[in-house]
Amino acid sequence: MEERTLKIEIPPCIVGKLQGEVFWSDTDLINGWSAALGGQPLFWSGTIDLGGYAREMKTFYPSAGMIQQGMFLLQEGGEGAWVVTTVSSIPIDLQSLFLTTAFGSGLGFIDHGNVGLESNQNWETVIFNETELYVVNSNLSPNTLGIMQSLNQEQTGSLSPTATDTLYVVKMVIPNDPAPNNMTRLTIPASRVILPGKFGTEPDVEYMMRLKRSTELSQQV
Repeated sequence: MEERTLKIEIPPCIVGKLQGEVFWSDTDLINGWSAALGGQPLFWSGTIDLGGYAREMKTFYPSAGMIQQGMFLLQEGGEGAWVVTTVSSIPIDLQSLFLTTAFGSGLGFIDHGNVGLESNQNWETVIFNETELYVVNSNLSPNTLGIMQSLNQEQTGSLSPTATDTLYVVKMVIPNDPAPNNMTRLTIPASRVILPGKFGTEPDVEYMMRLKRSTELSQQV
């Protein structure tokens, strides 16, 4: 076994708008992020390249997953946000990520079955996931910058071995605001996802079955 630590860097983002506007109009510092699903949620997507190991027919065995993050998450005029970061062995559908989070499950979990989802993600494909609920810090007065604090944090994912040549990463920030036109600015700090683990060689039959399953799932996206 060959020990390796995989990581991916996620840039910071600052977006703004005038009070009364619904959608972000100041995007000079959006920094590679995009508006998700045509609304206020923001997302960043990237990949971790495992092509060199895949060509050597090696399997990655993750042992843990963690996120390092910069300073504050700020939201001027808002009431909080959900932040979800997912690493998957197959491409991630943004609508499925948003809806499963909003309806209280998450990718890879059983869902309600009645919200129009047709996700091919399951326990095995969702290697790592972290979901946080942020609220504006009411202990700071005045809190003109809208400094937020983490109220709840959950980590899920299978940490399943994978023979894929690419890992897919999405971070989505979903403002939680019943009156979205009140919010004027959102600042998302830089972060990185870290996956320590090992690369090893499986017996041919097990490796080919794992590769076949990964290919089948990715083609269903």
